[in-house]
Amino acid sequence: MSGLAKKAEWIASVLRRGTPPVLLPLVVAARARLAWSRAGVREDARAQMRFLLEHTVPAADLEARVEEAARAYVRYQARRGELRWHPRLLTHLRVEGLEHLTSARALGRGVVVNFMHHGYYDGAWPSIAAAGVRCHMVVHPYMVEPDAPLWIQQHVRVGSANGGTAVSSAVGAEGLLDLLRRGEVLGIASDVPGRTPLRFLGHEVLGSFGAARLAADAGAPVVAMTSEEDERGPVIRLHPPIDPADVTDARALIEALFAIQESVQIRWPEASDLPLSRWGRVEQAAGSPAPAREVAS
Repeated sequence: MSGLAKKAEWIASVLRRGTPPVLLPLVVAARARLAWSRAGVREDARAQMRFLLEHTVPAADLEARVEEAARAYVRYQARRGELRWHPRLLTHLRVEGLEHLTSARALGRGVVVNFMHHGYYDGAWPSIAAAGVRCHMVVHPYMVEPDAPLWIQQHVRVGSANGGTAVSSAVGAEGLLDLLRRGEVLGIASDVPGRTPLRFLGHEVLGSFGAARLAADAGAPVVAMTSEEDERGPVIRLHPPIDPADVTDARALIEALFAIQESVQIRWPEASDLPLSRWGRVEQAAGSPAPAREVAS
């Protein structure tokens, strides 16, 4: 990134931080309208939502549902993009099911908290920490590099609030296993490119077995974490723990976790964060994740 681009990025971040929270709905609406006016954004949003919906919605309803979800998706991306600059609105979300995490942690074997990039997942970790359990978030190495884009740095900063810690996946399996063996809580996503053929919402994808394998190797229980909404607003939900010893193998474990995550994504597809970039595709070699970007920038 050139010096001029970096300066523009810094100015934009200052302006976004300085926006009074009461004005955020207006800012989000304006940014979403501007984004939707761009043909490329509309096409991308439709493709993202079609990926999630095409095997879960009746064919007769698909196009109308995709269009509705695409518009909502652009609005959600705009909202997510603004909220990260106002961490007070994200770092104390309501948490339900904390007892599942604390009971799993009491076993002393560490805990894997499995999630997908959906909803206010960045606000989940500080909210769980504020409720009493600090987590280590496993992130891609580029996210903690000093020259990462400012919004990525802010994203990591939000997730690390209230005492959480970002851990680069570059530490490898042994480094992560060591944390689990010390009784720590690791937040690990499964919707990341990998080499393992998996089925997600009717698609054959290449995903990561990391959460399941680490849990099995450490004998650590796995707690699924989802970001949902109800009549009271956003809620981070922690589901009952699954002990790797209670399932036949790592594949059965990841399938049980996927069943939880899929049900939430079907209900709120628009809250998924760039789903097409999250998986490797079976028809091509899985590589590094697509460069992160903001849709409504």
